[in-house]
Amino acid sequence: MDGDAMSSQMGSVRLSRLNSLVMEFFNEPHRSRRHLLTELGYGANGRALERDLKFLREEFGVEILYNRSTCLYEFHGNGNFILQLKMNRREVTSIAAGLNMVCHFLPHLEEDCSRFWAKLKTMLPKDLALEGEKLAESTVVALPVSRMDPMVFETILNAISDGRNVRFQYESPYSGEGSKPRCISPWGVFFLAHAWYFWGVAGEGEEPRTYRVSRIRSVFAFDDSGYIPPREGQDTRSYASSAWYGCSGGEKHDILIRVRPPLSAVVEETDWHPTQMITHMDDGSINIAATVPNLEDIARWVMASAPYAEVIEPLSLRRKIADLSSQVTNNHS
Repeated sequence: MDGDAMSSQMGSVRLSRLNSLVMEFFNEPHRSRRHLLTELGYGANGRALERDLKFLREEFGVEILYNRSTCLYEFHGNGNFILQLKMNRREVTSIAAGLNMVCHFLPHLEEDCSRFWAKLKTMLPKDLALEGEKLAESTVVALPVSRMDPMVFETILNAISDGRNVRFQYESPYSGEGSKPRCISPWGVFFLAHAWYFWGVAGEGEEPRTYRVSRIRSVFAFDDSGYIPPREGQDTRSYASSAWYGCSGGEKHDILIRVRPPLSAVVEETDWHPTQMITHMDDGSINIAATVPNLEDIARWVMASAPYAEVIEPLSLRRKIADLSSQVTNNHS
C-alpha cells in the first residue's frame, strides 16, 4: 500500500497508534495483552486492539502471532509496514556525524551515504535535520586513510558473511618475499592506525594472521567445504585490540618503554593498548608496560617518537632500535 492509499484509509491518529504498536514489539518481541492495552491507551477495549492487529497482518503482512501456551503476542517481522521512528536530537546528530565519518574511512560509500541522508531528511523535522547537518560538517577527520580497491573490500566482507574462503595475491613490504598467493578463511575486518585490515586463518590448527586490505590484489571468493570458522571465544573486536598499530595476533611479548617530556604528556592522552600500564617517574617521564603480539610495530613506534622514547625491555627490541638508528645515521651522514 503506498502513502496516498494509506492516508485515505486511516487517519493520523490511527497511523500513530499502529506505529506505536509495532514499535512496542521492536523494543520487546514478546508482549502480553494486558501490556499492550495499558501502554497504548486501548484501556479495556480489546476489540480495538484485535482490529489493529488484523489490519497490520492483512494490509502490511506484519507477523504478530498469539501464542496460547505462553499467552503472549509474538513478533516475527514488520512485513511492508514502514516504521516511523521517533528520533531525538542526539540520535539524529549521531547519525549525521557517523555518515560523515563513513565517507572518510570508506570513501567509495560516499554516494550511498548521501542518498541515505537525503531519504532520512524527508522523515525529519526541518530544524532537526539542519542541526544534524551542521554537526556533520564540523566532524572533519584529519586521519589519513590508505587507498584500497573497493571491490577487494566488498569481496572480503561478503566472504566473511557467507563463510567462504578467499584467494588473493598479497605483497608485504616487510617480508621480502614479493607477491605471494594466499588462501584464507576470513573472519573479520577492522580499521587501525590509517588502514583497513582483515584477519583469518590459512589452515586448521594454524595461528590467525592479519592482512592489510590495500596490499591485496586479484581477490576472489569461492565455495568449498574447507572454510574454517573462528575458534570459540575469538572475535574481531578482541583480536584487533591486541594490536599496537596494525599487527594483531596471539603472540605475547612483554615490553617496557620510557617516554620523556614533553612527549610523555602527549602519549598519555591515548590508550595505545588494552594491556598498557603507565607508571609516572619523578622527572616527568612515564614508563609504559604492555603485552603485545608483534615487536616490529613497537620498533616503528619508538623510532617515530625519537628522541623521547627509549626501550627498556626486552633486550632484543633495544638491539633492533640500535640497528635502525644506525641505518638512519648512515642515511643522513
